[in-house]
Amino acid sequence: MKSARTTFIDAFIVLILLGFAACGDKERLTDPQDLPDLNQQIRSYVTTENTKVRTGPGIQFRSIAEIRRDSRVNVVGKDGEWLLIISKKGNAPGFIEMAAVTPDSGKDTESAAPAVEGKYETLTETQVRKGPGADFPVVANIPAGIKINVVGEKKGWLRVESKRGNKPGYVDANAARPLTTE
Repeated sequence: MKSARTTFIDAFIVLILLGFAACGDKERLTDPQDLPDLNQQIRSYVTTENTKVRTGPGIQFRSIAEIRRDSRVNVVGKDGEWLLIISKKGNAPGFIEMAAVTPDSGKDTESAAPAVEGKYETLTETQVRKGPGADFPVVANIPAGIKINVVGEKKGWLRVESKRGNKPGYVDANAARPLTTE
C-alpha cells in the first residue's frame, strides 16, 4: 500500500513530465529555472457531482478520496479525459474525471452549500486538527471508515465533536462523506 508521501512523489513526477511535454521542444531541460511554475498553471474548477480522486488517470487506479459535489478543485494538468488536481490543504494530489467538473464561475459555492451537520464516515486515514487548516496542530489521527459527528463547517474543514469528551477539532471535508439514513 502506497503512503501519501509516495503518492505525492508519483504525482510530482507526473507534473514534471507534463511540464516537459508542454515545452514542445525535444531538448532536455537542465536548468531548474526553465521548469514551468505550477502555481501559474493552477485553474479552479467546481465539481458537478460526487467524484473519486484516483492515484492515476483511469478507473483502474486506486481511489484515495472522494470529493463532494460543488467543491472547488485546483487543476494543474490533464492526461486524456482525466485532470490532475492538487490540494492547498496538504492532501495527496490525484486525478479526477474531466466530466465531473465545470470551470469555476468565481461565485462562492461554499455559501450556497447545504448544512453539513450530522453523522459522517471517514473515507481515508485522516487527521483531526485544532483549527480549520493544515497549518493547525494535529490533535488526533482517525482511520478510514470511522463515524464522526460533524457540527459545522469552515473553509472546507468539518468541525467535529469527540464521542469521548475531547475538545472539538477539524477534519478536511474531502476526507469524509455524510452517512445516508435509509
